[in-house]
Amino acid sequence: MSSSLVKKLGIVALVLAVFFALGFRVGHPDNGLKSALGSAKSSLAIYKTVGQAEIGSKVLVDVKDVGLGLGIAKSASGGNVDVDLGYTFVRVSQKDVQGKLIAVIPFFGTLFGIVGL
Repeated sequence: MSSSLVKKLGIVALVLAVFFALGFRVGHPDNGLKSALGSAKSSLAIYKTVGQAEIGSKVLVDVKDVGLGLGIAKSASGGNVDVDLGYTFVRVSQKDVQGKLIAVIPFFGTLFGIVGL
């Protein structure tokens, strides 16, 4: 490998490590809201971990027996959050909220689904 390629890969790894340290994560939702470019299952979601979900924010939640879901927080009180997943409403605890959605990368979720991630 050439030294310039190794240098570029090192820079990319450093940037990813910094984003990870700042609380940014990448998730592959199993269900949830659709976008114009496809379903949540066919996408990757970039999110930032948060302490508490805010009403109206798009969040990733860990839904029991279903998996990671992409939805909109409709209410938050008493340690619980009501989330609209597009096809249903679910109530989860604040600790099941993985984070606030930053961006969606369409189509890459399909590739991750093929390899089983």
